Amino acid sequence: MSMAVVQKEPERVMKLRGGSVLGKKTILKSDHFPGCQNKRLTPQIDGAPNYRQAESLPVHGVAIPTIEGCRNVIKHIRGRKGGKQAQVLWFNLREEPLVYINGRPFVLRDVERPFSNLEYTGINRSRVEEMEARLKEDILMEAARYGNKILVTDELPDGQMVDQWEAVSCDSVKTPVEA
Repeated sequence: MSMAVVQKEPERVMKLRGGSVLGKKTILKSDHFPGCQNKRLTPQIDGAPNYRQAESLPVHGVAIPTIEGCRNVIKHIRGRKGGKQAQVLWFNLREEPLVYINGRPFVLRDVERPFSNLEYTGINRSRVEEMEARLKEDILMEAARYGNKILVTDELPDGQMVDQWEAVSCDSVKTPVEA
């Protein structure tokens, strides 16, 4: 199947998916979307939507950041008074697999319900990390069939979903543990 044919038929690509995590009728949806940044929160850190710190506590929070956003948050924390030697413990409370493709976070969604999280309520950290590693493998295997490109879905400001091809390599797809 030629790349030109595939580009016109994203639904077919989704139906042909056969990975252990990236399966039939699933999409990789960008986890950054229009409106994810609460503009009232300060400071606003590039790549780290909704960054905030608990009052009088060394506890910080952020929505799913880009890889660069993670670095920017750590720089911000360490740039504060007394923060140069601060140890940062980063953990994710989400109960679903996530991968970074070219530095941007992507999550798995059902093609019929792209705005709803897939439910893995109560899943433990090691299971999520196993799923993320398998999702990375699925992405690389599928991309090998399509000229080292993977079909991803982005959300436009008007709420429309748009499919596009993203170039990938072994180095450009990372799990949160690898990032």
